[in-house]
Amino acid sequence: MVKKAKVDYDYENDVLYVYTGEKVKDSLDIENFVIDFSSDNKIVAVEVLDASKVLNKMLQINISKDALSDVKEAGINIYQGREIIYVVLMFPIIVNKRKFDVRVPVPTAVATVPV
Repeated sequence: MVKKAKVDYDYENDVLYVYTGEKVKDSLDIENFVIDFSSDNKIVAVEVLDASKVLNKMLQINISKDALSDVKEAGINIYQGREIIYVVLMFPIIVNKRKFDVRVPVPTAVATVPV
């Protein structure tokens, strides 16, 4: 199920924050991602640290900080399997005057979800 999400981008620190607006109780750091959980252990936000660098490598698109600062809306798709939680950030972005609907897989696993 895709949840609508808001987006904030910190240009100076190159941090992309995608969030649902629900209150955060706990966080989990995995590589360049910080996953935020609500009090009932639902994923409510994801931060991408060094976002322009990480997304360039992951998506093979030359995403600039300026392009990230123009992102205003996103979605968070979450599917829980038996052993893994699949989390994908989705948002439109303009790169070189072309619109891309990007999908960013976020690393996480059921065993790592805080209790």
